[in-house]
This record gives sequence, C-alpha cells and structure tokens, in this order.
Amino acid sequence: MQSAAEKKPCQKAGTVPKAVLRCWNILGCDRSQCPAFDQGDTPCWRVPDTCCTEHSGGLVVYKWELCAVCPVFKLNAEADARGWNYFVSDQVKQFTRDVVRQAFRHEVGLIQVVNNLPYGLFTVDREGVINYINPAAEQILGRSSTGLIGKQCRDVFEAELCESVCSVRNSARSERTLDNRELTIKRSDGKAIPIICSTSLLKGYDGNVIGGVVLFNDISALKRLEDDLVSSDRKYRRLFENSKDMVFITSIEGLFKDVNQAGVDLLGYDSKEELLALRSLKNLYANPAHRREFQEQIEADGFVKDLEVVLKRKDGTRLNCLVTGSAVRNPAGEIVGYEGIVKDITSRVSAVRNLQQRHQELSLLNWVALAMNMNQELDEMLMTALNKVLDALKLSMGGIFLIDRSRSTFSLNAQHGLTRSGKGENCHVLLHDELLREALFQEDFTLMPRPIYPPFTATFTNSKEGNSVNLSCFLIAAKEKAYGFLALHVPASQTITEQGLNFLGSLGNFLGAAVEEARMLQTIENHREQLKLLTAKLFSSIELERKRIARELHDETGQALTAINFTLAAIEKSLSKGPPYENLAESIVLLKHQIDHTYCELHRTSQRLHPALLCDMGLEPALDSLLQRVSEGSELEIDFRMVGFDGRLDPETETVLYRLSQEALTNTLKHAKAKKFSLHIIKSYPHIILSSEDDGMGFSESEVNAIRKGLGLVSMRERAAMMGGSFALRSIPGEGTRIRIEIPIKDNV
Repeated sequence: MQSAAEKKPCQKAGTVPKAVLRCWNILGCDRSQCPAFDQGDTPCWRVPDTCCTEHSGGLVVYKWELCAVCPVFKLNAEADARGWNYFVSDQVKQFTRDVVRQAFRHEVGLIQVVNNLPYGLFTVDREGVINYINPAAEQILGRSSTGLIGKQCRDVFEAELCESVCSVRNSARSERTLDNRELTIKRSDGKAIPIICSTSLLKGYDGNVIGGVVLFNDISALKRLEDDLVSSDRKYRRLFENSKDMVFITSIEGLFKDVNQAGVDLLGYDSKEELLALRSLKNLYANPAHRREFQEQIEADGFVKDLEVVLKRKDGTRLNCLVTGSAVRNPAGEIVGYEGIVKDITSRVSAVRNLQQRHQELSLLNWVALAMNMNQELDEMLMTALNKVLDALKLSMGGIFLIDRSRSTFSLNAQHGLTRSGKGENCHVLLHDELLREALFQEDFTLMPRPIYPPFTATFTNSKEGNSVNLSCFLIAAKEKAYGFLALHVPASQTITEQGLNFLGSLGNFLGAAVEEARMLQTIENHREQLKLLTAKLFSSIELERKRIARELHDETGQALTAINFTLAAIEKSLSKGPPYENLAESIVLLKHQIDHTYCELHRTSQRLHPALLCDMGLEPALDSLLQRVSEGSELEIDFRMVGFDGRLDPETETVLYRLSQEALTNTLKHAKAKKFSLHIIKSYPHIILSSEDDGMGFSESEVNAIRKGLGLVSMRERAAMMGGSFALRSIPGEGTRIRIEIPIKDNV
C-alpha cells in the first residue's frame, strides 16, 4: 500500500475490466502490503484496511458509496449469483457486529477509567436518582453502591443546600453546568465532611437532557490545611505585631515592605505609615558600611546572625542593635528583598561598657594593692597607680603630688609626661584655689570624711623646660587628713565622664590610705631599726659587763681566795701538834676545803658569764667544753657538730652563736626531760645555720605560743634579728622540739 500522503482515492475505470482482473490492476496502488493482494476469490469488501476501507473512514454509508462506484466491486458483485442483496446483508451483519464490539470496548474502557478515578462520581437521571456510582464515591460516602443506586442524591449527601438548591435538578432545568460548589455532607457514620462538587449534563441523541454526572471530592485535608494556614497566618501576624523586637521586610533597593509596631517605636517614628514612606532605609544606618556588610553576608551565606550595627532614630539618637535576617527570593531563586529581626542592645552595650570600666577600675585598685603588698617604695607604688590611671583614661600626662608641710610646698613623687628629666626640680605647681592651698599646708587641717571630694584645678610650670600645663586635680586623703593630690592633664578634645570623676575621687581616698600606710610602715621600720640597734647595744653591753665581772671574779676574787688559802696553810704549819690546837687544825683544814670549793664554783660562774676559751680558742672549743661539762654532769646524750668552717668567725658572730647554743641547751635541760640533744652549726653560703633538736616531751600549739613569749626564746629571737637572721621553732607533743636559726654570713668574714 502507498503511504498516507501518496494514497489516491479509488479511480473509476474508463471501461469495465474483465472478471479476471484484480483490484490492484484497476485501483491506484502499488500492490505492496495490500490485504486484498493475492487473496483469491475473497471479495474486496470483506478484506479490511484496503484502499477502499481507508477512504470510507470505517462508516458503512461511505463504504457503500465507494463500492457502488468501484469498478472492481461492480464487476464482482454483478458476477456474484447472490448479487446486491447478499452484499448489503453481509455488510449490515459486519457493521452490526463491529458496532456492538466497539461499543462494548468503549464502555468497558470508560468504566475502568471511572472506577479508577480518585474522585467520587455518580450519574443521575433528570430527577436526581442515582443510577451509577464509582468506588471512590463509595469510600467518601462510607456506603456501598447497592445501598446508593436508586436513591435521590440529596438523600445521599444530606446537605443543607440540597433541600433548597439541588445542583443536579437546577443543572437539568437550566441546562448549564455547576462547577466547584462547596458542600458539607454527612457520611453513613454521621460525620460531616466538606466536599467540592461539580455537575455536568448528560444529553440524549435528540439533544435533550436525560440526567447528569456529579463529580465530587473530599476536601477535609484541604480544609484543615486552609485552617492551619489561616491559624498560622494569624499566629505569625500576632507574633509579628506583638514582638518586642523590630521585625521588618524590605526590598533589595532598601524600601520598607512591612514593619511591626515595635520597629516604629524603636526608631522613634509617629506611625507605621511614616516609616514605610521612607525612600530608603540606608539613612537609618549610622555607618553605611554596616548595611553593606549585611548585604554581603546574605549574598554569601543566605543569612545574617547577630550582626552588630548602629542605627539612628528619627531624632538622631544612636542605637546599638543586633540584626538577624535572611534573603527573600523569587521563584527563580533571585534575591528580591530581606526580612529579619532587629534587637535593641543599647542598654546591654552600655552595661558592658560600664562593666569593662568597672573592671578597669578594680584592676587599677588591685594593682595599687598589689604594689602595697609587694612592699614597694612609696614612690614606686604611686608611679604604678599613675601609669594605670593614664592607661585607663587614655591620657598622656599626669603626676602625683604629696604635701610637704615642713617646707610648705608640694613634692612631685610620680609623673609621666610633665617633665623630660623625670624629676620635680625647677618645677612649680600652683593651685587656682588659694584658700585650698593655704588650708592644705596647715598642720591641724582636717577634712570632713566624704566618699568623693570635689576636683580642683592647678597649673604646672617647668621653668627649665619653659612649659606649663593645666591640670585637673583629685585630693588624696585618708582619716580626715590630706596627703596630696592626683593631677591629670585632660585635653580640650577629651572629657572625663561622671563615672570616671567618681572613680578618680574614690581612687584619691584609696591612695590616701596607701600613703598613710606606707608612711606608717616606714615609721615602724625606722623604729624597728632603732630597736635593733638598741638591742645590739644592750646585748653588747651585757657581754661587756659579763666579761668584766668574769675578769674581776677571776682576777680579784680568785686571787683573794688563793691568798687566804695560803695564809691558812701557813697558820696550819705554825701550830703545834697536840692539845689544845688539834680542834683548831681540823677547822683550818675544813676551811681550806670550803675555800677550794668556792674557788671552783667561782671559776664555773666566770666561765658561764664569759668563757675564756671563746676569746682565746674560738667558738668550737668553747662549745665543746661547755657541752662536755654538761654531758659529764648529767645523763643527757649530746651530739655536737660544726661543718664548713675553715677558720674563726668575727667575735660578734661567735658570741651570738655561743649564746644561742647555750640558751637552746639550757631550755632542753630545764623543760624538755630529754635523753638526747643535738647541736649542728653549718656554714652554707650565704647563711650560717644553727639547728638544735631534742627528743623530749615537746609542746602543744597553745603551749608553744606561751613558750615563745618566754625570756629565753625572746632573747634568742632578738639576737637572731639583731644579726639580720631568722628564728623558727617547731614542737610536737611527745616528739621533742626543734629550733632552726639562720644568720647571714658577713661579707668581711
């Protein structure tokens, strides 16, 4: 067969062909793939899809018309004994069978389509009686088709509108379609559900309405979604309007699309309309770079979180704010605007700044206190405080002046930037308040205690360098007494806040206490040095007196006793033996023994007052002799060692070490009830370490505190302090007592 573009209609032959001719000999076709080709005696009209049937379009009327004029058909039909009647009968039979088959296939396909619809569908007649219903409708209505077919649709829907306005009947009478009407119907379980319903008309061959098709769908989920959307919109609108933070929506050009009331109040505008009427929100930024940073971050990340910016209110007041926002995009994904939240953190920023300033103030006070605890000199402590104040206030010049009432002047004890020499020479400070200046120099001038004293001004002049500066001054005072003032040069372009002034006033009181304490400590230190000198002189005097007494006992009293002893011996020889001199001789012998005993005791007393070995032989022989005598006269086991000495010490150090050792031994003998006593003297540069220890009864902590106040230990502590050394005592009940003394080695030893 030819292609559709090349096919030609059946052509009439000019002459009647012979019976032996076939259709392809007569008709305009190329015989290829023709169903009628080489079919033998099969009539052409019985062969489907021939050129003839394609031109007839499948309609028997047109096929008959074509066959009637077709020369092949005419030749074959006239040659057939049954003739035209057989042809017509055969064609009607074929047509009827085809029509029924096609109708059945059409109906089966239509029913399958309808049954597979996700929407409910039923058909009704003109009176609204249901004659078909699909499974989806059964599921929506909760009923089976057997219970629904034959019922009025209004009895099935049970909707309020069905009684007054029947969609199907109105559609049939008005002959128009009703689309997308929302109804609320009742299911078989009594549950009301919303549906959306559309009605279409069914017409017969005569064009009259014979019924309708009702298509409906359960929109419960859609209604719930709509309700959720409405509720969500209301909720977010409520959040939008009631938020205490500014919420905004802007275009990419910088025009407000929407803003809540909190934003209007934050920016100080009279109404929302006034704010929306702004031509651009760029003017709201105190720093235009903040808006550029906002846009750049959104373009890079799609959002901005807690960007700190400074905004301007309508009256020009500046606000510290945190901006959190994101991009608004169109369906193509392009940024068309911004939305976000602005949180006012002005109070927080102010609180943070105050906290930082308070931290600086406390840090400064801590540095001053640390300088005091480090036993720094007064000027060093004042310099530390001045530097910290200048750093905290970002100033470059300042000083601390103390009052010198003896000369009626102010001494510059610490300064920075006032003079290049670093000293107060050739410098003069003049207080602008003459009455205050005169009052500060008075010895009996007292101040009313105040947490903060008012500042005053002064002029500092350096005649050598030829410059002068104005100073803001803050009094340094403590306990109703003024000690000086803190002076700062504040440039005209810079101001000190009220909080800063209050802090400087408080610092003045703190420095006043520091100056008073430093001077008190200096006084105590001076008194301590004087006491040390007096103690040294006292001990020196005692040693000299002991030495003198010992010498007199040895030289005069000893010699006198010796002379008496010689005289008694001479008398004893001159006496005759026998009565009456026997009793007298015995008395003389007894008297000589008493004199010898007295002489020995006198010698021991002299040694205790000042051992001759200490001066003649040195510390180690003197201590060795002392400890040996004690060991022989008691049951005490003594361990004595001297380590690291390659020569003698200076007399003063030897005397102090001897007396310390003597006192430690005496305490052990009198109080410890010990069996063992050790005394070690070690030369370990830069100290000489004296360590004594016993295994006696020891003392409790309370007893130790009482013993420390004893005269013996006090003298040991004072002797060690006199030599610039240290004294430590440790005692445990039942474990004995240990004393450790360290004395610096003198450089000239």
